[in-house]
Amino acid sequence: MAGQQQSRTFAALVAFLIAASAVGWLVFDDNTDRLLSDGRSTPTQKVTDDPAARRDALARDALERQASAISRGSQATYLAAWDTSTVESQQRGETTYRNLRALGVNSLDTRYVAAEAGLGPAEERRLGGDAWQAAVEITYSLRRSASLPARMTVSYTFVERGDEVFIVDLQAAEEERAPIWLFERLVVRRSERTVAAATTTADTERIDHRLRQAVRDLQSVVPWWTGTLVAYAPRSTEQLEAILAATPGSYDKIAAVTTTVDGSDRPASQVVIVVNARVFDRLGPIGSRVVITHEATHAATGAAVVEMPLWVAEGFADYVGVGAVDVPISVSARAVIRDVRRNGAPAALPDNEDFSAASGDLELAYEQAWLANRLIAKMYGERSLVRFYRFVVERPDDLSSAFRQLGTSEEAFTQRWRRSLRALASQG
Repeated sequence: MAGQQQSRTFAALVAFLIAASAVGWLVFDDNTDRLLSDGRSTPTQKVTDDPAARRDALARDALERQASAISRGSQATYLAAWDTSTVESQQRGETTYRNLRALGVNSLDTRYVAAEAGLGPAEERRLGGDAWQAAVEITYSLRRSASLPARMTVSYTFVERGDEVFIVDLQAAEEERAPIWLFERLVVRRSERTVAAATTTADTERIDHRLRQAVRDLQSVVPWWTGTLVAYAPRSTEQLEAILAATPGSYDKIAAVTTTVDGSDRPASQVVIVVNARVFDRLGPIGSRVVITHEATHAATGAAVVEMPLWVAEGFADYVGVGAVDVPISVSARAVIRDVRRNGAPAALPDNEDFSAASGDLELAYEQAWLANRLIAKMYGERSLVRFYRFVVERPDDLSSAFRQLGTSEEAFTQRWRRSLRALASQG
């Protein structure tokens, strides 16, 4: 299942900090900060008379030290920006750093946006200083990724003590997608063409195996694809919904979804397969292979960022996924066979609403779409199906021209498809 959401635009972090940290200290003029040899920085004189501005400047310093530490691969410098007064904060910092490095995030640009809310007297007493939450815009990408960096907003908790600000915690901002590395410790497996991440070794190895298999399945149909597949398996439903910024319960019956990391629809955005472990774990070897290869097809062909007819997107993904396994058509098309025997052939190809979880019969819509793509390959050849699909990805509003390339029309093809469904239902 491919997902689309609105993109968001953020600013990037100033790039000179890495060079500054490399020489140990750097003084620009009386209105700039001094970066000390231990990674700390002192606030400018101009903001010391304004407590809020001084606090915000110190928070920016902490973020900048972390960005530099990630770029240089220095865990000690990264953790130095975290609060050390509680075990929870120390563990949070260690987990975040290790997750970022394991995923191959070599740079994490941050931009302090604004303070959101104070934490109250009790929490400030516990932390030993002025404590508050602030929105921080983050930009990051995976190592060797040719995609655009993901852009998201995260809520940081800071505490000010004397002349320094420390990070206490970070969590997803309200109504924003959460990065996978924000949660608990990840187990990551990488290959030249795949990245699999989950919270247990068993889950990671299972997804890693299916991703590698999906690369082979994909290239048997779309040999021109040379990209990388990335999949996450969050531990809980709550984590999955946070990663997708989804309404609770909306993915309860979905085994996996392909979407951009930050929810944008920008071409070349980072795309990820998010696995719903509660559903995926109930699938056997055949079902799990079909699901991951299906989602991998979306990821590899750009379907996650294109508003295209879903019978083409989902049907083609199933053509690759179902076509990779040896299953009798009486099993793989059972919902269609049952429906045609009860109600006759459908009047039209499935529309986008038929693929909504609220439609009541997702299995039927997916099978109808798969059989339509399968029929194109049977009538015109697999290469023609691939050309048809790529044409629709590039020109999703011009389905008529896509059919003309096949030498037919949507109306004529639909009639042929309906006859093929009736013939299938009459067998056995």
